Formats: sequence, C-alpha cells, structure tokens
Amino acid sequence: MKRMKRILCTLLIVVSVLLLCACKKDVSPITYKRFISKMSDDLSYSVTDKSLSYEGIYERYISASKEGSLFLFMEFEDEKTAKKYMEDNYKKQKGYSYKSTDDYIVVTNSKGGYVKLVQVNNIIISGSTEQSKYKTDIKKAFKELGY
Repeated sequence: MKRMKRILCTLLIVVSVLLLCACKKDVSPITYKRFISKMSDDLSYSVTDKSLSYEGIYERYISASKEGSLFLFMEFEDEKTAKKYMEDNYKKQKGYSYKSTDDYIVVTNSKGGYVKLVQVNNIIISGSTEQSKYKTDIKKAFKELGY
C-alpha cells in the first residue's frame, strides 16, 4: 500500500511539473514587416512609418491607427534600452499593472480608456484607446500579433 502511494505521489509530481512547463508562454518579438502586414492587411489599420522623425531615439517607429485606437511599434537599439524605457515610464506609475518575466514585460492600465504595452527583446508594442468601448479591439489586435 505504501509503495502504491509513493508511486502515485511521484506520478502526480511528474505530471504537475510537465503541466507547469507547458503553461509557460513562449513569446518572440514580431518583426516590423510582420507588424505592418498584420495591422494593415489583417486588421485594417492605417499604418505610417515615422522612423525618420524619431531617428536617434528608435531604430524603427511605426504607428497604426483605426477609429478609437492607436498602436505603436518601437524598435530600440538593444533589449537593455527597451527594458529601461518600460521601467522608467511604467514600473512605478500609479494605476499601471507591471508584470515582468525573463522573456517579456507587460504593462496595462484600464483607468478611463485602455493601454497595453508588451516588451520582448528590443521591441515594444503599445496599444491604446481613450474610450473603453475600443478595449476589445486592442485585445484582438494583440492576440493577432501573437501577444
């Protein structure tokens, strides 16, 4: 009987560990070409490359807008700079939820409108709206982008 309990307990632990490993979200950065394609072709956003206007600050800066919502694709020189941007602007901001893992950072705020930022490597994607009725559009677009 003890042996059976020990086997069941060991099996339960192994299954639990496997389930926990499977739950880890694998997030990889989206390229600017894929961002443009997804936003314009799949989601019907108007996309503008503003990289030249922000030269020296961002490697690439692309905006995508549609009635009530705005997305930004910000590519930084390196991951350290992108993380610093997130920490300096959002980590201690009142009203923002800041979740950081080894692979990515997610920031949200739903006070009034809705704001979500995702940082993976040297890329930050920001989606925002001032009107809560467009919150589902922002969430749908992030899902379409793989975030």
